[in-house]
Amino acid sequence: MFRVYYTDPLSGDAHGNDLESLTEALRYAEGFRKLGMIFVTMVSENPESVGKSGVDSIEDGLCPDGIAYDWNKNSRIGATKKR
Repeated sequence: MFRVYYTDPLSGDAHGNDLESLTEALRYAEGFRKLGMIFVTMVSENPESVGKSGVDSIEDGLCPDGIAYDWNKNSRIGATKKR
């Protein structure tokens, strides 16, 4: 389930709508922005999410779940050229 929140700029009232799919939630958020609503945001407890959100620590090159953390800026695609 996804929830889209928005605030009516005229009344200052905040509202929320529950939606079943990510596509539907994105469509609603875009529609509210086009209508001039403010503070449009979307939240979810996405059951399709893979793994825990974020990494709060790296110990011995491993994430808290034991997966190797080997990302570095130099190895990313589209790295800036050295001059």
